[in-house]
Amino acid sequence: MRYVSDTLEKLAEEKFVFLSGPRQVGKTTVVKEWLKKQNGVYFNWDVPAQRDQILQKTFMQTVSAPAIVLDEIHKYARWKSWVKGLFDSRSNDLKAVVTGSARLDLYQKGGDSLLGRYELLRLHPFSIGELSRKSSEGIPAPPEDWLHLETENKPSRSLWEQLDRRSGFPEPFTRDNSLQHRRWSLRRRDLLVREDLRDLSYVKEISLIEHLVVLLPNHVASPLSLNSLREEIQVAFDTVKTWMNILETLYLCFRISPYSKKINRSLKKEKKLYFWDWSQVPNLGARFENMVASHLLKSIQVWNDIGYGEFELHYWRDLEGREVDFIITESRKPIVAIECKKEDCNLSPHLIRLCEALQIPGIQLVDSKGINSVRKNMRVVSADSFLSALV
Repeated sequence: MRYVSDTLEKLAEEKFVFLSGPRQVGKTTVVKEWLKKQNGVYFNWDVPAQRDQILQKTFMQTVSAPAIVLDEIHKYARWKSWVKGLFDSRSNDLKAVVTGSARLDLYQKGGDSLLGRYELLRLHPFSIGELSRKSSEGIPAPPEDWLHLETENKPSRSLWEQLDRRSGFPEPFTRDNSLQHRRWSLRRRDLLVREDLRDLSYVKEISLIEHLVVLLPNHVASPLSLNSLREEIQVAFDTVKTWMNILETLYLCFRISPYSKKINRSLKKEKKLYFWDWSQVPNLGARFENMVASHLLKSIQVWNDIGYGEFELHYWRDLEGREVDFIITESRKPIVAIECKKEDCNLSPHLIRLCEALQIPGIQLVDSKGINSVRKNMRVVSADSFLSALV
């Protein structure tokens, strides 16, 4: 059972639920487990016969099951209007979950607003916290004390190394086979670029987007210059900007913006790039930072989806080029700064300087086991141990 299962069951009692997440992250498995309990039915837009059933005008009246799952229905151009009609006509006697491998919270393809009719849940790959925690323990709340964050569930170092090797996607992680992992990675990339991209956009230059996708892993964990990508691929700036937005929509990658007290300034600066499948990042230091970014993003989005607050993930960089990898904010107020070091246990002077300026705790995560020291408002700790206390 995945970490969202109990939350999905509770939310579905009141509204329709949108379950969004990367392709092959386990959404179908989660919703089919839920359907078994509800004695419901499953419809997949990608199956022609089931797509025809969905499009029939009598569908809303003829579905007699108490619960349904509509998988990948966002590929229908008028899906929002269709789901709104289903909610307005059947919400009193029908539970529904809508799933999609494109971002249902961001992707706009026309139709009426669904505000007030649904709850959003985002399913992430496995994390060290999810793998180490018993399902009966539930989802941990945001920490009140980041500096002394601990968990009773001591993580297995081998689990962390397996995550590093195979990513947190269920199939390559559980099988832990190098050849199968390589096949899976290539197949997933082809599905995203050649099928999902075709279904959700009018992009015709598929070969150029494939070129872009090949370039991106070498830019992970660095501020991403769209202009340099434009020059390398030889397309217009607005074109590469649009393509990057599409790749984020398809859950190939995600970007985080720099922290600034002035929101306008943060919007103008370059964002840092990370992959949902961090195992595709060749540089070991960048891959480690990507793993940490993915773990932090997972916790933040879960807390937001449940309703704990308004959390965001940023990085910090000043005019002199001094940088701290992550800042977590709550209601736009910084609450903790986090730096990643592959092996160095000496506190980063940039982290110290930033935390003193903002009066927040600083955490330096190291990719080595058995590290844990606290000095004043700073902590150096093993990444697997610290992150196992999060979602």
